[in-house]
Amino acid sequence: MLLVGPGKSYAVPSAAASVAQPGDVIKISAGDYRGDVATWSDNNLTICGVGGRARLFADGKSAQGKGIWVISGNNVTVDGVEFHNAAVPDRNGAGIRTEPGASLVVRNSGFYDNQNGILASAGASTISIDRSEFARNGDGDGYSHNIYVHQIDRVTVTASYFHEARIGHNFKSRARETVIENSYFMDGPSGTSSYLADFPYGGKVFLRGNLFHKGPNADNSKAISFGAEGLKNPTNTLEMVHNTVVITRSGGSFLSADGGTQSVRLTANLFAGTGSPTLMTGGYASGNIVQAGNVISVASNIPGASTIASPNFWPNATLQALISLPSVLDANYTREAPAPYTLRAISSARKAGALQSAP
Repeated sequence: MLLVGPGKSYAVPSAAASVAQPGDVIKISAGDYRGDVATWSDNNLTICGVGGRARLFADGKSAQGKGIWVISGNNVTVDGVEFHNAAVPDRNGAGIRTEPGASLVVRNSGFYDNQNGILASAGASTISIDRSEFARNGDGDGYSHNIYVHQIDRVTVTASYFHEARIGHNFKSRARETVIENSYFMDGPSGTSSYLADFPYGGKVFLRGNLFHKGPNADNSKAISFGAEGLKNPTNTLEMVHNTVVITRSGGSFLSADGGTQSVRLTANLFAGTGSPTLMTGGYASGNIVQAGNVISVASNIPGASTIASPNFWPNATLQALISLPSVLDANYTREAPAPYTLRAISSARKAGALQSAP
């Protein structure tokens, strides 16, 4: 075990990184660490904040010209750490940059005001994110994002919060498989993101129990995009179950999918727009969508959906009367997220959308 912080064996995380061995646990005392960057090259590491979050501020520094932390080891867990203000000359500075083949687990962590929150290189690897926040990342050039996952095997997200990406996407994944559950993706009243979620190479994408808000200042009129750069994965299917998608930007579309997509299944989702957005664009025929229990309404019926500090996607009384479902369409949807990072068991009768009872 390596202890990091004032009065500990290692004053800063980079000092521990230089001596770490495979399987080590690195405990970083809560507090601010400024201008300290590191490369973690060993396998099976657990790096965690102790007594609160360890907050890392780039302050103009970077590891290998890539970001605050560069992770090249496999099976690395980061828990309770914040990453702030990573910036490099090529405009791809990341809070965490993973190298090819580096699998990563991130829990209870935050990525704020970096050029990329996480930038994951392509390779045979996986990324898992749980109860973490990605806010205001992106350089404003449209090529950097809250999170940018290249073509890896799988990315899994649970109970996390992605918001206010700068021009780029709130979430971007080229992975062969992407699973996102019980998470929030939001522009709020002033956010300028392009897509709320972008899957440019397609892949096997499953979205359940998520809440999406596209705001009036969004850079792109489409909320969720699939296959915009061509279907380059072995399987290319999009399935959405019990999500709520709210658009307060006028017009546009809730979804866009390449015409060659193998299947699109929409079950018990709630779509609420402004200025009559289209359900589907991008070449995929709306008549080919397999649908059950979806409801389309107007954004004014979900009046709290744009509040970043305390998002509230609970529909008003008018919409409540329209979203009850006659049966349970997905028996595996047993937990919902009434607020970011929070899960609760579903006990009420099922409704269309991500929330089954009031927050």
